[in-house]
Amino acid sequence: MKIIKLLFAALFLVFSFSASAEDGVVRSAFTTAIDNREPVDQVGQLTNDNTLINFFTEIRGMEGHAITHRWEKEGEVKAEVTFNVGGNRWRVWSSKNLQLEWLGNWQVSVIDEGGNVLAQESFAYIPAAESSSEQTSSDAVNESEAGAMENDRPSAPASMTVE
Repeated sequence: MKIIKLLFAALFLVFSFSASAEDGVVRSAFTTAIDNREPVDQVGQLTNDNTLINFFTEIRGMEGHAITHRWEKEGEVKAEVTFNVGGNRWRVWSSKNLQLEWLGNWQVSVIDEGGNVLAQESFAYIPAAESSSEQTSSDAVNESEAGAMENDRPSAPASMTVE
């Protein structure tokens, strides 16, 4: 009987750990567009003939909390967008209108309410002449927006400062 109790206790710990290990940011990426609440590609560098980029984040286990996308260029904060997480699985994105001369290294940090960095991603904004043939176009991207969705249920979009 003790063996069965120990086995159940061990299984409980394993399942509890694996559930909590998935809480927080489970995916994040720069992308040229969002389609059906999913990134269409993953961008590591973007040429300045593209002036819009999105940052996508999937969050789990943070319902009722808020996260912020902090956009930085070369260490200078350019924008912050805060989202209220409205479900156990929540997908959000913010976008940035880039000016042609804003070349350099960009980073977005996903920050919780306590100021802790949950995830960070970066991309290089480069002159179009330096691009490779693998670069994707953002022609299919519409207006700059920030949005949030949990499964099929929309939440109120957040606003974003783009200056």
